[in-house]
Amino acid sequence: MEDSNQAAFLGQINREAEEREAKQKAVKLGFGYVDLAKFPPDFDVLKLIPKEFSQDGKIFPLKKIGDVLSLAIIDPADPNTQKVLEKLKEDGNEFQFFICSKFGLAQAMNWYESELVQKEVVRKKIELKEKLNQNLTSKLKDLSELEDKISKMPAESALGEIELAAIGTKASDIHFQPVEDGVTLRFRVDGILHNVLHLDKEVAHKIVTRIKYEAGVQSNVADIPQDGHLSFQVNERRIDLRVSTLPTPFGESIEMRVLDSGRAIKTFTELGFGKYVKKKLEMALQDKNGLILVTGPTGSGKTTTLYSMLATLNSPEKKLVTLEDPIEYQLEGISQSQVNEDKKYNFDTGLKSLLRHDPDVILVGEVRTAETARLASEAALTGHIVLSSLHTNSAVGAISRLRNLGLENYNIAPTVNAIFAQRLVRKACPFCSEEISLPTDAKIQQALDSLKQVIPDLKIPAKIKKAKGCEKCSDTGYIGRTAIGEAFLLDDEVRKMILEQKSEIDILKLLREKYGFLTLFEDGVLKVLEGETTLDELFRVTN
Repeated sequence: MEDSNQAAFLGQINREAEEREAKQKAVKLGFGYVDLAKFPPDFDVLKLIPKEFSQDGKIFPLKKIGDVLSLAIIDPADPNTQKVLEKLKEDGNEFQFFICSKFGLAQAMNWYESELVQKEVVRKKIELKEKLNQNLTSKLKDLSELEDKISKMPAESALGEIELAAIGTKASDIHFQPVEDGVTLRFRVDGILHNVLHLDKEVAHKIVTRIKYEAGVQSNVADIPQDGHLSFQVNERRIDLRVSTLPTPFGESIEMRVLDSGRAIKTFTELGFGKYVKKKLEMALQDKNGLILVTGPTGSGKTTTLYSMLATLNSPEKKLVTLEDPIEYQLEGISQSQVNEDKKYNFDTGLKSLLRHDPDVILVGEVRTAETARLASEAALTGHIVLSSLHTNSAVGAISRLRNLGLENYNIAPTVNAIFAQRLVRKACPFCSEEISLPTDAKIQQALDSLKQVIPDLKIPAKIKKAKGCEKCSDTGYIGRTAIGEAFLLDDEVRKMILEQKSEIDILKLLREKYGFLTLFEDGVLKVLEGETTLDELFRVTN
């Protein structure tokens, strides 16, 4: 008896070690992780893949939403896995991968034999699948029907419902906006705010108080702005919410930024950058030292791009450190630090500390002050690669911004290696977009002329897409977002112009004439010609 207990104990230890190893592998590969022993199957999806396929390919189907098939795999490089994936791809499937353990996969295979005794599980999973397949309009409608239910819930449960709904709709922000008779709950999805439901004053007060309690801010203070954060778990993923309060005449306004630190880091192509900007991004990262800046307004995807740069630079022989506010992604093999203004640990003091840790690559979340700009410049000059963001409207505008922060031209010219600017535009719905003739107004024609100079064989279609709206895109005309950008690398001629105090206009003229520089708008027009977005969306996002 004692031997069997010891064997069971050792088996549990080995199993936990195996799951830890699978988790680490998932992080390293940029995939999700799943413990198949605890994951209830979707029998509808199980029917799509024969058991022999699963066994031969060492894969297990998790769910299917649209054409995207989620699969648990042990090793994506396994030749047998690749062979089965090729067969599944021929059927029009796209894939989302999750790493699992060998033990988990062996356990999951038993589900193929137990369909008849799991009818209730099947029913529940089908219901869940239907909910996942709902479009945004349907989800928001369901939420609006929760108004009465939420009003009767404890504040903690009501907040949980709202948080899960935000994750389900892929909202980037949750807004509690006070109005005269209560609070309007709004989600920002793909950069656009949507009204979700209305809360009366009493219910709203309870939920707001709960938010402040969980976020670690003073619940009894409502007349000054406060900042805090809270977190919760969804399917073993940690979701962080950055919370900001603001007093208004009708009560406190609450803004919650959703930070999913478990998301996989995307490549530059997956972010949507065209080949001309992507090429400059890759060239900039080949330098051994220097300052690389990503510019744009709040919500333009700067941080996501910086993380993609970090992932590109990450290798065992380099030490990468970050200073962030807040940490938005957890990155394997990188030392990440979060500023804390309450303890006087900010970008200025933190950067001084980072430099004592012998880093090769430094990420500073944002250059906000003259001191941060100076320290970043000095770090770049002394052999480090420094990545950071800056709030400017254009790439060339970053030079003026650094000057305004007090950085001298003789510091800017030798240290800055590359500057990028970006925006996010919504992608035209592939199911309902209409075709219209390409407008012939002066601004469009000017952009086309610039594009032809850079891309002589550019094909200009007679028709472009226009948003319409259907059930699949929640009547918005758009599904998802992609990046548009502008970029330039600093060479000797550009550095000379900076040293000579040349204006943005002079530098831009050189970049356009000598290097075929494309503006954000022109890069966006290229995406319009390729059918990715619409002119209406491009004009909405760019000047």
